[in-house]
Amino acid sequence: MQKAQRYLLLLVTRYDLYTKRCPFCGYDHLIRWGYYTRRGLPISAHIRIQRVRCKNCHRTTNVLPSFLLANNQHAVNLIGDLLSCYIKQPNDWHHSPDITMDLSTAYRYLRILTQQANDALPQLRKTLLCIHPQYRLNDHIDGNPVSVSERRCILQRFLSLAKRLLTEGVHLIDDSCVDAVTLFPFINYFLASQTGNALLQR
Repeated sequence: MQKAQRYLLLLVTRYDLYTKRCPFCGYDHLIRWGYYTRRGLPISAHIRIQRVRCKNCHRTTNVLPSFLLANNQHAVNLIGDLLSCYIKQPNDWHHSPDITMDLSTAYRYLRILTQQANDALPQLRKTLLCIHPQYRLNDHIDGNPVSVSERRCILQRFLSLAKRLLTEGVHLIDDSCVDAVTLFPFINYFLASQTGNALLQR
């Protein structure tokens, strides 16, 4: 239990909280305004979710850490399991024991995530080029004659670039090894901060 709690603390510390500005008016002065507890996380403990109030429009909102999904009972790691199964076994992913959500929900998530990944690809490439202007962005699927609209191809490209960006980002900060389990909280944080929409939001 302590190891899981330390892991969650690490995620909050490393990826911060993904509400920096008021989502209603854009003002950047938010004050704490109580909290509530939430269950249904990767661990069974209660997690405090901070509420904040805007000093400008006086409206309140929740501040979710990057390992949680907004308005959703599933945590980010379950989305990672879904995409991993789909990419590795595109024809029979729905039979995998790693998929713990309802299949209709999984299909809906894949549809939304494909559109979101496709929209985020230019921003991922731009961010990588800011770190390394000489960086080669061709990955192992760029040379294959695959339709750009194919779901699996889009998701593979997205995850490939996200892994590169996470690796480069961690090396810039503390030059430590990248723990693969932090990829999807990082993706959630990246999408929220760079595109304005966290995972499964459009």
